[in-house]
Amino acid sequence: MGKLISPAFTTWPWVKWSEERELDIALRDGDKVWTWSEVSIQTNRYANGLLQQGVKRDDVIVGIAKNCIELIWLQLASVRIGARFAAINPKTPSKQLHQLVTSIAANHIWFGEGQETISGTWHHLQLINAEYGAVAATWQPTRLATLTFTSGSTGNPKAVAHSASNHLHSAAGLLSWLHFDVSDSWLVSLPLFHVSGLAIVWRWLLSGGMLVMPTEQGLLNDLAGVTHASLVPTQLQRILDSGETSQLALKRVLLGGSVIPTELTIAAQKQGIECWLGYGMTEMGSTVTAKRADGEPGVGNVLPYRELRIEEGEVWVKGESLTLGYYRSSGIIDVANEDGWFETKDLGSVINAELHIHGRADNMFISGGENIHPEKIEQVLLTHHEIDNVIVVDVPDEEYGQRPVAVLVSNTGKIPAKLVEFTQDKLAKFEQPISYEIMPEHLLISGIKISRKLVKEWVDSLPITA
Repeated sequence: MGKLISPAFTTWPWVKWSEERELDIALRDGDKVWTWSEVSIQTNRYANGLLQQGVKRDDVIVGIAKNCIELIWLQLASVRIGARFAAINPKTPSKQLHQLVTSIAANHIWFGEGQETISGTWHHLQLINAEYGAVAATWQPTRLATLTFTSGSTGNPKAVAHSASNHLHSAAGLLSWLHFDVSDSWLVSLPLFHVSGLAIVWRWLLSGGMLVMPTEQGLLNDLAGVTHASLVPTQLQRILDSGETSQLALKRVLLGGSVIPTELTIAAQKQGIECWLGYGMTEMGSTVTAKRADGEPGVGNVLPYRELRIEEGEVWVKGESLTLGYYRSSGIIDVANEDGWFETKDLGSVINAELHIHGRADNMFISGGENIHPEKIEQVLLTHHEIDNVIVVDVPDEEYGQRPVAVLVSNTGKIPAKLVEFTQDKLAKFEQPISYEIMPEHLLISGIKISRKLVKEWVDSLPITA
């Protein structure tokens, strides 16, 4: 696959790179750039600014903002002084935001520009560009460094705790296969409050390449000057449809989503864009398995520094990137069983050493005696060119017990015509949804993943009958 990359650092990654490649550009935000030497100096300045505001080692610092350079500085400065950093979706309703912040006993909160603040026992932080000076904390890679809330697709979000070592092992495993080095640049194209966005930052820190922040000028403009990006299929499709791929430096794309159309990856390859896909989760610091897109239904082989097994049809994982546990104000709750495995509740199988995912054990329901996996129906519907996203949930039915309903995110804003005919030869009769609904706006605020739990609650409020 490639040469195994070591995640071992004897000091903070940005310090290492500032010593080895001090004048190379490390970070870009629009027209503003920083060399590795400047990143190291600026991180110390902001770290001292945090200390001046009373931030202490092991304090929990929360950043609430859309992707911006300030969130990068806040994370690096927090890790530098031994604090614990958590980014939270800025679109989170204030009541839920208060609950999340309270659940992790946050000591300090930084609010981005224009962000509505919430009051509580925490201190409102500022990013202070303090005088440069030595910071007493030492590099301890196994210390708790970040808290990332799960998407909460089936329940309440949990704060997943990771160390710098966890993140670096996650990055090293993927980059041992997917090439990204000092000459490359990766766009922060996914939200930093999600593990897939956070993982981009740690791949940058591991590789010593360049991190590029998004601008207000749109994705196509942002991709013009980068070699790597993490995208969902609809984003890649729109880029190819633009007819401007010849102007891009883009070499590799890591795709996320339920279905990766073969035609899409073939079209991208013809334009010189190498597509990768995989399977991952917050608890494992992002990607667990990966492969270069090949049109086959599997999600790749197990990456270095991870292990995987199938136990009674369920995927179990462990490895150097596995979370320290779920973080609560009372402490860390272990997620592994007595043998050290994390039981994912994902259903899967391994065929020719490649993982195949079949759905979630806790999403399955029974209709007329038949087991229905919503993910199977979703995968079929996502192949329709007008459907960008879909969640299938069950509704009660007197005759069959439960029946499926599909809630769609359509790129036309309307339910596509003739969906019954579209699914007829792809789904069994009992799998075909009895109703199609358009996803309401208020359910689209959760970031990359839509909450299945909230979709179910909304569907249950509708007068749907078979």
